Amino acid sequence: MQLIDQLLKSSEDENPNVRRAVAMALGELGNTTAKVALAKLLKDKEPLVKEAAIYALGKLNVVEAADLLAKLLGDDGDPRKAILVGVSLKGDEDDKPATTGAGALAGGQKRDAQTPWRVRKAAALVLCKLKPEIAVHPLVQMLGMENDQARIAALTGLGNMEADIAGPNVMELLKVESWEVRKAAAQALGKMKYAAAVPALLGLMADSRFAVRVEAVIALNHIKSDDTIGPLMKTLAEDDTPDVRRTVAIALGNFKNETPVPALAKAAQKDEAWQVRKAAVFSLGNIRSAACLPLVMEALVDVHEEVRAAAGTVYPRLVSLLGEHSAE
Repeated sequence: MQLIDQLLKSSEDENPNVRRAVAMALGELGNTTAKVALAKLLKDKEPLVKEAAIYALGKLNVVEAADLLAKLLGDDGDPRKAILVGVSLKGDEDDKPATTGAGALAGGQKRDAQTPWRVRKAAALVLCKLKPEIAVHPLVQMLGMENDQARIAALTGLGNMEADIAGPNVMELLKVESWEVRKAAAQALGKMKYAAAVPALLGLMADSRFAVRVEAVIALNHIKSDDTIGPLMKTLAEDDTPDVRRTVAIALGNFKNETPVPALAKAAQKDEAWQVRKAAVFSLGNIRSAACLPLVMEALVDVHEEVRAAAGTVYPRLVSLLGEHSAE
């Protein structure tokens, strides 16, 4: 039996984790049968299976699935509005209590159960990719407007949509006079994880506005190119704003790379701002290297309570993790 036949059989497995894995696997196969099977999995009763099927259809660029995704999104005749709402959804939407009378429509009919937020968000993001003309292209056109607030709104939408197709246009706005627009452009590029923007984002480390520098660091943290570690270490040592240094310290820990350990050690021991020292301690714990253990130990006697508390959390966890690693 061929692999595709085995996957099709497993797509009806009683275990939803199996069906979800099958959906992801079908996304690696580009044949017509896989596409049909994924469309069928859009009707699965488990939201995580539906979500996996949606992303797989997007990976395969199945444009003909756009109408199905629009129905999942509940576009009510206005897909662009539905996309803009969908890409902004977070996990608390399903937890909100229903308001009085919210469960009924005119005439006493009951509203259907709302599609889970993860499914709606996935549908919105993939629909942006399959049909960029619906929402992405109009927002790209807005980037050329002279009104800064309009450009910021467009950048926010494109970032939420993770519309990397707009990356080159967004990068152009890193050079404009308005610092608010530069900040919004950096944020959008980070949400897109637009790797081609790394040199331009590193250039923002010299921006006159610290809020822009902070947003550029956050964007680089999302993209996670190893080429940024050296420049970020330099920024940690030299930037004159604690908020920037603290954000850099957090980002360096998220690389899970031992290269920045000396820079983080210096920040944990000598930075004048306790917020930076605290962030450096947590990042040393994230790196999970034996070289970090004595550095965190030193932070246990820091002059500031918050730094000592951070070390008190990190040290035993790091000891445990390194012990488990040694046992392996």
